[in-house]
Amino acid sequence: MIHLSQLLLDPSCPQVQAELRDPYQMHRTLSKGFGDGPAFAAARCLFRVDEAGDTAGLRLLVQSLTEPDWQRLTARPGYLLGAPQVRQFEPAFAPGQRLAFRLRANPTVKRDGKRLALYREEEHLAWLRRKAEASGFVVSSAAARLPQKLGFRTTRGFDTRLFGVTFDGRLLVNEPIKAVAALVAGIGSAKAFGFGLLSVARLS
Repeated sequence: MIHLSQLLLDPSCPQVQAELRDPYQMHRTLSKGFGDGPAFAAARCLFRVDEAGDTAGLRLLVQSLTEPDWQRLTARPGYLLGAPQVRQFEPAFAPGQRLAFRLRANPTVKRDGKRLALYREEEHLAWLRRKAEASGFVVSSAAARLPQKLGFRTTRGFDTRLFGVTFDGRLLVNEPIKAVAALVAGIGSAKAFGFGLLSVARLS
């Protein structure tokens, strides 16, 4: 069972602005809804911030294996624009099923033991096709939005630079068991920084 939460954030809130600049701080804020340490690790939490579209807020999507308690969220007044919404679902796919998808990812490759960012659109799409194939999907169509660069210092003092790309498009399910596993685990690196959450919707 997967729990999917939707939190509507106020973009004018200083805490929201700080966490958008340093998404690991958002990761730490969200951890309070599950319990720190082993409880948060067991939740296998993935998150992504999207524009809400129909409101002035930002939509924070949080996927987890355990049910969150958002009353424990440590946030300043004005952080949320409304009460969080949580629903449950059991992921299941069929061979040949068509899906619309969204994925915000940190496309990278490993060379000589180092993780290197990919910068060109054709590299991003090639990365997506490789990851999809390994995850039991085939990319039918995809578009990559303009990449976003993030640079910040972690609480341990490490300078971190990430390159975020949002993909939208359509997938074809090839191997259902792998596809479910990828949905649960997320795709790509830097999951603690708001990357890797794969959102899918059935197509008629």
